[in-house]
Amino acid sequence: MGSDVRVLVVHNAYSSRVPSGENLSVADEVTWLRQAGVEVELHEVSNDTVVAAGALDKVRRAAETPWSPSAARRFAADLDRVQPDVVHVHNLFPLLTASVPRAAVRRGVPVVWTCRNRRIVCVEGTHFRDGAPCHACRPGWRVPGIRHGCYQRLAVARGTVSPAGSVAASALVTVATASFGSLVRRRRILAVGIADNVREWLVDVARLPPERVAVKYVGVPGPDPGLEVPPPEAGPTFLFAGQLADYKGVPLLLDAWARGAPPDARLRVVGDGLAAPLVTEAAAADPRITFVGPVATSAMAGELAGARVVVAPSTTPETFGRVAAEALAYGRPVITTGLGGLGEIVDAESGWVTGVDAGAMAEAIRTAASDDAAVATRGAKGRERHRGHFSPEATTGALIDIYERVLRETGHRTERAG
Repeated sequence: MGSDVRVLVVHNAYSSRVPSGENLSVADEVTWLRQAGVEVELHEVSNDTVVAAGALDKVRRAAETPWSPSAARRFAADLDRVQPDVVHVHNLFPLLTASVPRAAVRRGVPVVWTCRNRRIVCVEGTHFRDGAPCHACRPGWRVPGIRHGCYQRLAVARGTVSPAGSVAASALVTVATASFGSLVRRRRILAVGIADNVREWLVDVARLPPERVAVKYVGVPGPDPGLEVPPPEAGPTFLFAGQLADYKGVPLLLDAWARGAPPDARLRVVGDGLAAPLVTEAAAADPRITFVGPVATSAMAGELAGARVVVAPSTTPETFGRVAAEALAYGRPVITTGLGGLGEIVDAESGWVTGVDAGAMAEAIRTAASDDAAVATRGAKGRERHRGHFSPEATTGALIDIYERVLRETGHRTERAG
């Protein structure tokens, strides 16, 4: 493809107050595309501006959450300036909305959209509510997500948003995401799932035409050349890193740990969330457990390098599972339930896939804690698996192929002066 193709990447960044794998992924993708010779410009806004906004500005932004004419105008100016061959959309909400890709569609510029969550059907994006899977919403029927205030249920639980505010926010974002879903279904926008399970969901649940859905895994880099990464079997530490929530499998992990971990094993829990009190209680009762709390993205390299095994115990299907892919990049085998994208990242050669059975996970923990050879072998296979599927080289090549596809199918090239 080369540098004769110009891509305009669009992203509504999540707040910098909380580490975001999606923000990191978009930044990495832009960097790797440029290194591969693709000309990339970035049209980005940040939710940090919402946090810093005054009262009147917040009211205006809320009014534009379903559809933002001002965002469309700013984006149109970038279209004029950049004159891209392809527009690549990541997150649009809450500041950009479907008005942005609509502006590109109206000009005949091909649009690629990376789908990282299930928000065009489920306003929370997880199909999980009140401790159990939830599929009450579907295309054309999104009322349950509004009624239950699903968009900001976590904020309500933490006491930072009122239930009424959560319902109002859920209504606004539901309208916005439904509008975008309708645009994707009606127009020639190519949706890109970040794993095969997302592609299947886009077709079977979100009702997109199968010929308009592709797959490209999330790329994750390996360790820095200057970072010392000991062999995984050298240490006793099992690592959980992620949101502390029921659907992330925190109760399952603690149950399995209590059943299966030998006396010399250690568990480090990195992250924050509503299940933090559960972890605090477990750590108080079991000296083998260390509750680290949230850490900066830059600190994750050290956490991974110090782990023997990484545990990804999600009890609802993940769209991908970035920490599991990072574990493979560091040569760390993974113990996982294998739900959703986790089952695509980890196989029997690179870890232990246990399902949601606490007894099976306990047995995997027991084996991984005592069998150095199994840990070493699976760690080496994990590195190979990362290199072939999730490395910058593999994923950037797949994305360039997708750009080539949409340009070939549409015959579009922006004519530029000179």
